[in-house]
Amino acid sequence: ETIDPQERLFLQTAYACLEDAGYAPSNLSESRKVGVFVGVMNNNYPGGVRHWSIANRVSYHLNFFGPSLAVDTACSSSLTAIYAAMESLRKGDCECALAGGVNLIIDPAHLQRLTAVGMLAHDDRNKAFGAGADGFVDGEGVGALLLKPLERALVDGDHLYAILKGGAINAGGKTSGYTVPNPKAQYSLIAQALKDAGVDARSVSYIEAHGTGTALGDPIEIAGLSKAFAEHTSDTQFCAIGSVKSNIGHCESAAGIAGVSKILLQFQHQQLVPSLHAQPPNPEINFSNTPFTVQHTLAAWPKPNSPRRAGISSFG
Repeated sequence: ETIDPQERLFLQTAYACLEDAGYAPSNLSESRKVGVFVGVMNNNYPGGVRHWSIANRVSYHLNFFGPSLAVDTACSSSLTAIYAAMESLRKGDCECALAGGVNLIIDPAHLQRLTAVGMLAHDDRNKAFGAGADGFVDGEGVGALLLKPLERALVDGDHLYAILKGGAINAGGKTSGYTVPNPKAQYSLIAQALKDAGVDARSVSYIEAHGTGTALGDPIEIAGLSKAFAEHTSDTQFCAIGSVKSNIGHCESAAGIAGVSKILLQFQHQQLVPSLHAQPPNPEINFSNTPFTVQHTLAAWPKPNSPRRAGISSFG
């Protein structure tokens, strides 16, 4: 009764992740240097919340000795946790890592706070990149990935859902308001992520956007992405874009892992799924002059000359 349901569900999901990968905790790593990185931001459980314990509960039960930490960067928490896991693997702090996030709505105060600051949509639709975008619909979620260096995974004969090529993290600095995003900082972030991955933007055929569905944030996100892509190509409308928030709501600290899961399913089925409620489009975005086109229908994901590649953004 004293354990936050977020903690219990992430423990269950972490174990399910190992099962899906074909491992038991006992044979995952001889050194036991397995990291656990979990994104979490909300703390409404009446019994008390200890964010650090969400990760440490996994490390304790499964007897892991790698880094074990909770990450709170607001709505980018789970993607930041995945980035932290990647960097930990690169540095050698762990041999493999569980990374993901969790978000539950377990008290009315959760929605009351979001309402008080005007973040929620006035209806039941998250209209990412659509006209009339006026906020998000809140959602719940929990998810985890098992990450390894590629060469180790190949030696171990693991089933690979995807290869994480690179990433980047920054802050928006001073803008006209505390929750107002910075297009220059977003451009810098995307450019650095492409550089870190060693990927030409022209080879990216899908972007899972943050796409909260706000009149201000959506055009700024497209502007930042477009400027970063323009350094690689002048081609337009070659890259599909969408937001899983239009399907399942904004999962806050689990939003990043939800978007990654959508990308992995699209890889698996070689299809692009619709981003909902985006027609008519946001009048502040002229998609015809950008590299992007909103994915409105279920369609085959064409395989270009290079492997299918996707990018994902998440902002806090």
